[in-house]
Amino acid sequence: MIEIWPAERDVRRLTFISDLHLFSNRCNVREHHSLIESSIEKSDTCIWGGDLFDFRWSRLQNEDVSVTRALEWLSDWCERFPGKQFIYLHGNHDAHEPFSEALHEWAVGKKQFACDLNCIRIKDTLFLHGDVIEGKGSQEDFAAYRGRWQNKPVASRVASGFYDVAIAARAHKAAAMAAHRRKSTCLRLLHWLHQQPDPSTTGLRRIVFGHTHRRIDGYRLEEIEFFNGGAAIRHVPFAPVMLSFDPSSP
Repeated sequence: MIEIWPAERDVRRLTFISDLHLFSNRCNVREHHSLIESSIEKSDTCIWGGDLFDFRWSRLQNEDVSVTRALEWLSDWCERFPGKQFIYLHGNHDAHEPFSEALHEWAVGKKQFACDLNCIRIKDTLFLHGDVIEGKGSQEDFAAYRGRWQNKPVASRVASGFYDVAIAARAHKAAAMAAHRRKSTCLRLLHWLHQQPDPSTTGLRRIVFGHTHRRIDGYRLEEIEFFNGGAAIRHVPFAPVMLSFDPSSP
């Protein structure tokens, strides 16, 4: 499951951006646009870390429009920064099967854009969306969890209305704080990590992830530093995770 980034495609400065939840009513990405743009401009590599788009709670006209708009959004960044490398990791809200298929087809021939990935290791750092913590942390549980999201229908107007009320009341923030406490979340990530093959995990120093909507900036546990940029949704802190790599490191 963990892919290793080719050493010949060297990375020096990287930004990790996840959980924008575009197309949903809770998204406030416009407030963070200049910050996102600046982080990409300062980096040679941008990892889109999952849940950029929210197909479950999309308020666009229909599924086809949502998929088309998602590809246009990604294409715009590639065109504005043709010298940057972009890597797309799926999250649960954008593990939408029609989008995954369209993304794969769109990315064919685009050397600056890599997709069809869940986890990527670059030098001593692991990047993933973070929903591997759901269930018991095994590959089977993760596959089952993602499978439930792949074909979820768009929420009804009534359900979306109730969800908007919950967002306005900041219930989503309280739920995230209760369900994803910093230490327990990092321990669950380590539990999953310990079940992965040794060659892909040996020597890791940092784990960067999203999913929990809670910012983490260098929390240390078992000699590993953890980072999370939060989410671009109302009432929740957000900032891209920006990292530098030692050019001499393997």
